Amino acid sequence: MDIYGTAATALQHVVQVTIFIKGVISDIREYDNDRATIDLKLDLQLTSLEFFRRRFLHEKHGLMLPGNLPEWIADTICKLLVKLNRVLAEYQVVVGRYEDFDDKMREMKVNDEPETVSKREKWKKSFYERAKSHAKSLKVKGYDWSLFEKKKLLAIIEEYQGWTSSLRDLMQHFSQETVYNIADSSTSPSPSSDLEGTGLEHVVQRQKLASALPPDDFRQLQGEIVEEDAASSRFRLTRWTHNGESTQVLVEYREYDRRLRYDDLDPEEIAELKAPVRNLAWLLQSCTFQDAGDPESQLQQPAIYSLQCLGFMDQAEKERYAFVYKLPFRKPDAESNELLTLHDLITKTDPKTRRPLKTSLSDRFSIAHCLALTLSNIHASLWLHKNIWSRGILLFQQCDKEGITPLEIQRSLPTSTDDAERPQAVAFIGDWGYARHIEGATDMKADFEIEPNLYRHPERQGAPTRQFAPPHDIYALGVVLLEIGLWKTVSQLFDARIQVGQRTGKLPKAKEVKAVLIALAQTELPREMGSVYAAAVIKCLTGDFRKNSDVELSLDFREKVVDSICLGMKL
Repeated sequence: MDIYGTAATALQHVVQVTIFIKGVISDIREYDNDRATIDLKLDLQLTSLEFFRRRFLHEKHGLMLPGNLPEWIADTICKLLVKLNRVLAEYQVVVGRYEDFDDKMREMKVNDEPETVSKREKWKKSFYERAKSHAKSLKVKGYDWSLFEKKKLLAIIEEYQGWTSSLRDLMQHFSQETVYNIADSSTSPSPSSDLEGTGLEHVVQRQKLASALPPDDFRQLQGEIVEEDAASSRFRLTRWTHNGESTQVLVEYREYDRRLRYDDLDPEEIAELKAPVRNLAWLLQSCTFQDAGDPESQLQQPAIYSLQCLGFMDQAEKERYAFVYKLPFRKPDAESNELLTLHDLITKTDPKTRRPLKTSLSDRFSIAHCLALTLSNIHASLWLHKNIWSRGILLFQQCDKEGITPLEIQRSLPTSTDDAERPQAVAFIGDWGYARHIEGATDMKADFEIEPNLYRHPERQGAPTRQFAPPHDIYALGVVLLEIGLWKTVSQLFDARIQVGQRTGKLPKAKEVKAVLIALAQTELPREMGSVYAAAVIKCLTGDFRKNSDVELSLDFREKVVDSICLGMKL
């Protein structure tokens, strides 16, 4: 079996037929309302096929697969492309009858010249224009016009999307295989140097850090923390003084585990309970994060909007830890007078009208996109966050000239200034729940504090019934995205239930909480943020993603949540 010949032919036919269909429907009145959507769907499928052709098909060497993969994988790819071709088989017959079609095909390989991008683009444009100009003549010439009946064509496109989605999954697997081969190569003294220019250096670094332990010489910070007036419920602005220098930093306090406070433990048990704190501080210190104000940084690495940790302090006398973070301001003299979490901003009211100070629609989409994109790249780094909620999300603002600066509430309101002049709000995820490697064990201890449980997946509320997994992070993100869209916090939405829980000592029923959240996303959210945003939130809350593998889940989350929210940013 000529795997390359069959695969290349099938791929070429699919591209030809897709362009032909685009040309035909451009002149069919029945498609007036749906033409733009169908055209975009077909363009997206063509894009996937083009990327596959460029990266994994070679004119002389056939399928270019990473490493020494077994032949059956190549055979599987070939079968997938043939299946794609068969989906459009009836349309291929029409294309085959299309006048001068064979002549056009021969023009693509004149004198066996190497195929170039410019030639392909010229041919595609020519073929599309010819299909468009002759579309009306098809019916006259006796071709089967029923093939272009809307219901049938939409069904074909849906099946087409399913198979190209599988092709994208395979491309993702190949990419990861290449990364792992490079990163694990014993002959490579520096994996990051082999990956230079690919944009994957930092991903590999984060993946290695997630499963590594801090070195023996990693110790807590020295010096003194002096608290300033400004504070939020989770974070405090402080000055860290060490070796005669004073720097404004952000500090996040964590109380000791209950067992450290009340149980009589031996030194080994104490060390075991404190180890996750040291591990997390080292992970967040050693990793590279997105500087939203640095265009060069954006090009170099996938965005993780989170503060870089300078280290930690074990404050035994106060039975707590202090995580010390670097503020994200580009200018060293840009100091903040106030910290705002997402929860703080949503619950702020105008002192005169006592109404919520709802920020602009643009800012809400920006905040949501920062969070969704960050979670996508956290999971791509093989981490889990484990503690996403609006009280743990810090807000700043970004403008082209000054970069990241403290958020000015008045400038973020819809009527404050022109959109072109208004700084864009950005969200940084904090309050990490002792993040761990995606394949590591997780703590199954019970926690019955009411408000944090409302953000957790039903499997993780109260006494957890499942090990923590990516869908649990995604569910918590969905709750926060709902808060952003409705501009109401969980504590406001469930105020009555929280009060009942405080009186009875019982958590609200997890399934009922989830049902209420989904109902709000279905009924109220579309009016506030549009149906696309609402659909993305519902996907997070219901877990309606492909979960056959972490790769499938990641791709599906990216497409159905991150990309969907990104569309709203362009409104």
